[in-house]
Parts: sequence; C-alpha cells; structure tokens
Amino acid sequence: MTTQTLDTIASEQLDFQLTVVEDRLRQDYTSLDPRSAHALVERERDRFADARIHAFVPILVERAVRESLG
Repeated sequence: MTTQTLDTIASEQLDFQLTVVEDRLRQDYTSLDPRSAHALVERERDRFADARIHAFVPILVERAVRESLG
C-alpha cells in the first residue's frame, strides 16, 4: 500500500495544472512547439521551487511565460 502525503498530492496536482498551462499556451501561440512550451514552463516553475504555497504557481508561471513570448 502506498501512502500519499499532502506534499505528494500537491505536487501531482501542480504537475497536472502546469500541463494544462502548456496546452493553453500551445493553443494561443500556434508557432510554439511542445518542447519549447515545456521548457518555458519548467524554467518558470523552477523559480517557484521553494514556494511554500503552490496554489498560485500555475497562474504565475503562465503569466511569466506569456510575458516572455510577448
């Protein structure tokens, strides 16, 4: 039996939410290939690696990536 902690659950949810962000970015920026979208999202995600609360990380990541894409 595998026991999930709150950190594990939050991490899994964050992974899913960031995948949704990547999909949304690829829909809005059709010239953006999947590898580039993933790299941009991961770069911004790394900035928030030490965040105590992860609820706003997807929003902040998406905002930063959109800014960098102009």
